[in-house]
Amino acid sequence: MLRRTMSGRWQSSRPSDRLQRVERGTRLRSYREMKRPDFEKAKSQAFSAAADPHQWMLSAADLHEQAVALHNRRGISQMTRRGVGQSAVTWDGANRATFLLAAFALESAIKAFLVYEHPEWIRGGRLNDELCSHKLTKLASKSNLIPYRDRDQGILAAFEDGNESWMRYPCGRHADDIAPQRPMEDRLWLAYRRVMRGYGKKLARLLAKGWTDPNGHSGTWTLGWDYLD
Repeated sequence: MLRRTMSGRWQSSRPSDRLQRVERGTRLRSYREMKRPDFEKAKSQAFSAAADPHQWMLSAADLHEQAVALHNRRGISQMTRRGVGQSAVTWDGANRATFLLAAFALESAIKAFLVYEHPEWIRGGRLNDELCSHKLTKLASKSNLIPYRDRDQGILAAFEDGNESWMRYPCGRHADDIAPQRPMEDRLWLAYRRVMRGYGKKLARLLAKGWTDPNGHSGTWTLGWDYLD
């Protein structure tokens, strides 16, 4: 069956034809990504310096510090929702933002490990696709250096759930992705603090040993205080 487009052209509307077009488009995007040129040497080196594991750790530390400060402000405000025929649900006013900041802190810390292990993932002045994800469990699974990686999968999953929906938006991307805001339970918060503390100690030891970027430049970092504590 043919249908006329807004431009006046005739196109097939058969599902098989549409599927083939989608597949061709996917292959074309993959080919373009493979052929993306590297940036010039100076820009690539500047990018490597901006994306080294210590910078990822600093980002994690900033976000973690703000998550802790916000969590300490609990009790100042509350929000209650009462639906027709439903029980009232109450959240602390700091709940959503604390979850989001903690999730971002975890993500930056995990990516610090990944860049340390795979410096080639920041080669050429851009992040490798392996790093371009917000899925904490998926990111952590790529590392062999993260402490207690398998044991802490449930904790990462708790902060991954809602990272692209209720933590920052009023809804998900579609009707099957609607989830209520989850309250920050004390047990989960303490688990988060333990995970971040472990990440900080391990990253500090790794950075003290040294790291070499994809351009061959090496460095060591001596940290004067406990990061991610």
